[in-house]
Amino acid sequence: MNLNGHDLFKAFHRIKKSSMGRIHKEFMQDLKPHEFFMLKTLKKMYDEEQKTALTNNLPLAPGVKISQLSRETAISMPGVSQTISTLEKHGYVERIASSKDRRLVYVNLTAAGLQLETDVSKSCFQIYDEAATLLGEEDAQALVLLLDKLAVAFDQIDQKQCGLKQKDQAERKTT
Repeated sequence: MNLNGHDLFKAFHRIKKSSMGRIHKEFMQDLKPHEFFMLKTLKKMYDEEQKTALTNNLPLAPGVKISQLSRETAISMPGVSQTISTLEKHGYVERIASSKDRRLVYVNLTAAGLQLETDVSKSCFQIYDEAATLLGEEDAQALVLLLDKLAVAFDQIDQKQCGLKQKDQAERKTT
């Protein structure tokens, strides 16, 4: 069998389609996957802020700034803002204006958003737990090792491409 990048891509697409399709049908009828992942990122970031505030005895902000979400997700500020607007329309997030500076707006999950994130995450892990059981301990461990290896390979490719881009930009500046 002569495996290539296209075959690898197709395999990942089948996995994404079957696992996300099941989750989407069960819970996220009114959300697109990227909107749910924004919800998940928002929860993760706010949980981290709560932990930091508690550990360092600092005041807790009422949410996460859109600029922070933009940096964390590598999505433009307008893109994040648009996704947040959609989540707000569905009642999953709320915008909270700062009482000290009206230009500063925080975003946080509503009770409905928190419940949705909890339900979908639980369902997602259940699917992967079932898949790991069907694969068996040995194959599941081998798959995790191979996926970790693949992640390292992607990181190396990214670093190589970034290095080439920086070298190309430096060459353009000198000519």
